Amino acid sequence: MSPSDKEFDSPQEAERGRLEMEREWELRQENILPLETAWNEGRFYGRVLKGRQPLSGVQRVGILLIGLQAVGVAAMMLFLDWPFPKFGPSLKSIHQRLPDVSLVWMPVILLGTALGLRFCWVALKPTARR
Repeated sequence: MSPSDKEFDSPQEAERGRLEMEREWELRQENILPLETAWNEGRFYGRVLKGRQPLSGVQRVGILLIGLQAVGVAAMMLFLDWPFPKFGPSLKSIHQRLPDVSLVWMPVILLGTALGLRFCWVALKPTARR
């Protein structure tokens, strides 16, 4: 339970809880070391991909924009032949439909689409009311 979720009996306890919460926020915002930056980014993506934490409207819009961007880039890679090289191995069925798409780019396209759709789902799914 975070300090913001607690019920305080006295103003002193509330002030102490507020100071602890501010200290925790300040410690999380220091991205001086690369490992701290990676930890914060991993925590963000983990929370978004799990989708268990309730999100505000602004957070939902931001996550939806990230998801739409990922899906859009994957679609652009498939349908606009960018940034595909015109050479490389390809599966025969994919090559017949999309002759300029090499097999090397398919995992990138599929991963981008999957992550983008997951972000969109987390942003658009209804929240559980308590």
